[in-house]
Amino acid sequence: MNKSSFLFSKNLVSIEDDFIMYSDINRSHVLEYPIHAEKSYIIFCLEGSAEIEINLEKRVVSKNEIVLISLNSIVFHREMSDDFRVAFFSVSKNITEELLNYLRKYPPVFLLKPDFPSIMLTDEEMEEAMRFFQLMWNVVEDVENDHRTEMLKHLLCALLIKIHGHASKYMNNTVPISRKEEMVRQFFLLVSEYLKESKDVSFYANKLCVSPKYLSSLVKQAIGKPAKECIDYCVVLESKLMLRSSCTIQEISQELNFPNQSFFGKYFKKHTGVSPLHYRRSILKQ
Repeated sequence: MNKSSFLFSKNLVSIEDDFIMYSDINRSHVLEYPIHAEKSYIIFCLEGSAEIEINLEKRVVSKNEIVLISLNSIVFHREMSDDFRVAFFSVSKNITEELLNYLRKYPPVFLLKPDFPSIMLTDEEMEEAMRFFQLMWNVVEDVENDHRTEMLKHLLCALLIKIHGHASKYMNNTVPISRKEEMVRQFFLLVSEYLKESKDVSFYANKLCVSPKYLSSLVKQAIGKPAKECIDYCVVLESKLMLRSSCTIQEISQELNFPNQSFFGKYFKKHTGVSPLHYRRSILKQ
C-alpha cells in the first residue's frame, strides 16, 4: 500500500479526548513500559514489522495487519524493524461502550481470534480500510462541522463491520450474538471495571441479576473456563502489570484490595507458581 495516495496535513488530529487519530507513527515512538489501555485502539500496520505484547501474549505484526486493542488491555511493544510505520486512532471509553451496544448483533471483533486480536488483510483490503481512515480524518479536521462526532461514530461502525467481515474468515459461523453471549461480554466488562474491588463471582452475578452458579455456567459454556478462573486471570494480569512498575509489593496488594501483602503473595504464587518478588526479578533480567 502506498501511503502517498492518502493526504494528511499533520500527524495528529482529535475531537477532545473522544477521538484521537495519528497518521504516521514510527519506531521512535517505542513504549518503554507496558500501559493499561484506558481507550480502544485500531492500529493499521503500513510498513515493516514489530513485536507487540497484548495481555502478556507476544506476537509479531507486519504490513497490512490490523490490530484491535480493547478497553483495559495491557499493551507493550518491544522491538520493531527500521521501516516500521503505523496509523491508528483511539476511541474513548464512553464512545466505545456506545459503539459496542450499537454493534451488539456482531460478535466483538477482538473476541473472534482470542489468541491475538489482529487480522491480516490483502493489499486491496488495507487500501480500502485506509480510505475509511482518510474519510474519518477529513471529518475530524472539519472543525466547522457541528456533527463531527456523530458522523465519526457511523463511519467507525461501518469500518468495524467491514473488519468483522474479514475476521469472519477465522470463524466457523457468523450468527448474531445471543443474549447469553451478551451477558458474558457484560461480565468481562464488569471484571475490567471492578477487579480491584471484588474477586468473587457472586459480586458480578449480583450486578447481572443472575445467580453465581448460572453465571459461572454461562462463562464456562462460552469460553471453556469458569467465571472464577476468568476473574483470577484478570487479577493476575493486573498484578503482573503493576509488578513491572515502581510500586512496592505492599502498595500493589493494597491497590488490588488484598487483606495484606502476605495474602497477595500466596494468591499470586498459587496462580503463577512464583512469588511476586521472583516475578519482578525475572522481568528485570529481560
